[in-house]
Amino acid sequence: MEIEKETLKKIPLFNGLKEEHFELLKQIIRIREFDEGTVVIKEGESGEEIYILLEGEVEVSKSLVLKLPGYELGQKEKSLTRLTSATFPFFGEMVLFNDKAERTATVVAVKHCKFGIIYKSEFIKLAESNSEIGYILYKNIANVLAERLRKANNDILKLTTALTLILSK
Repeated sequence: MEIEKETLKKIPLFNGLKEEHFELLKQIIRIREFDEGTVVIKEGESGEEIYILLEGEVEVSKSLVLKLPGYELGQKEKSLTRLTSATFPFFGEMVLFNDKAERTATVVAVKHCKFGIIYKSEFIKLAESNSEIGYILYKNIANVLAERLRKANNDILKLTTALTLILSK
């Protein structure tokens, strides 16, 4: 199964690419489907691929472990967000920046899902062979990572403020 060029043009990760770039991308994107309830990626495991959600919905969660002297709360999952294919989100991109990157969250298919998958080796090979494509893709990833970092910083500030208010009472 091959991804359609018209679908590629809708994916924000590929914003700014030229018409001829899409044919090169089509060659490295693999299509894979997951049934509802299937773990797509597991926090803490290593991976070599980036996922683009083409159809369906996923839930992103992290494990919460609280260790206090003499007390340990068992590992529980905290849902962080749900992603739908409406915006063609991508995840798993951290593998591009670290040779020993571990998955930072668990992603589970909430509904039947179809993904475009790009393996790190093929992504890097394409980026190195065509610097224009490489520049655009890395710039788009950097924009998304910057936005996620901004949100994480805001969330930390809110949590720190709430904890400070609780402890000051």
